[in-house]
Order: sequence, then C-alpha cells, then structure tokens
Amino acid sequence: MTERFKAYKFFAYLFSYPGNGEEFFQKLKQFYPFENRQPLERLEKLPFEELQAEYTSLFIARFPKVPCKPYQSFFESQTLMGNATFETEKFYSLFGLDWGDELPDRANLQLDFAAFLLDLERRLSQPDEREKVRKIFNEFFKRHIAWMEQLARCVEENTQLEPLKELMKYFKDFLKGEKNYLT
Repeated sequence: MTERFKAYKFFAYLFSYPGNGEEFFQKLKQFYPFENRQPLERLEKLPFEELQAEYTSLFIARFPKVPCKPYQSFFESQTLMGNATFETEKFYSLFGLDWGDELPDRANLQLDFAAFLLDLERRLSQPDEREKVRKIFNEFFKRHIAWMEQLARCVEENTQLEPLKELMKYFKDFLKGEKNYLT
C-alpha cells in the first residue's frame, strides 16, 4: 500500500459522512498517511455527535446556505449535476464502476476512484497497461481532483473544529504535492 494510495483513501473517508464512529475512525486510522498523528487523535477525542453535526453543517444543511457542498459541479458552476458530474461518470464507466445513489462528482467518490486507479496501476504486470492507467489517472486528477483545493479552503474557513482545519491544510499540501508530482 503506497503512501499516495493511503492519502487518497484517507481523504475519501474523511469526506464521507461519519455514520458509525468506530468504523469511521478505524478506516481513518488504517489509511492515515501522515507522520504527525495529532490531528486525527484530537478529532477522535471530540464527541462523535459533534463531528456528525459539523459534517452536516459543512456539507448537507446550514441556514441560510450550505457553505461547502462536496460536489465538483457546485464549486465550478454553483449548481448540481453540471458538466463535471457527467465527465466523472464517463471515467467510472471506463472500468464498469457503479457510484450508487450518489452524484458521481462527489469529492469522496472521486478520491476513492483516484485510489482505485493507483491500486490498479500497481497490480498490473504489463508496462503498457500500467502506462495507460497512469495516463487516465493524470487526466482524472487534472479534471476531477485538482478542484478540491477549493473544497479544502472552504472547509478550513467554515469549520469550528481545529483538528479538521489542520487536516484540510494537510489535504491542500497533499494536492499541491500531487500536482508537482504529475507535471
């Protein structure tokens, strides 16, 4: 399991609704890619209901409006089901993947797909097949992951939870590192 794969999985889980506290933190710990574990440890010490309420406030429901809808289309055009939704769907369809009842341009799904591509590339034995997947990954990153710097900034500016703010700084740094790695 590479550090890049772990980072994509970690952030995919972090942007998922924390429905079951034990399972949620188990997955976060399993894929935590950073040396400094303090932000995750501090996040885990918070009352779980507070974490769920913060997730809801950031991504689902807040008066007068939800600040950080976790959809690429929302960040690009202030609407849901925009071009990014359908473009992301095309990438998933290349591999016969189903995104369930969620919109395909949701951040956690896109991050999970990026992890899937990294894992697929690692498992392929033929260099030409690995290169094809690497090219798909690079294109997917440019089109459907790079926007998440905006999402991270939005969360950082709107959350009241200090450990989550710190994890968003890690996320922005990770995305910048990925951009540099891929260019």
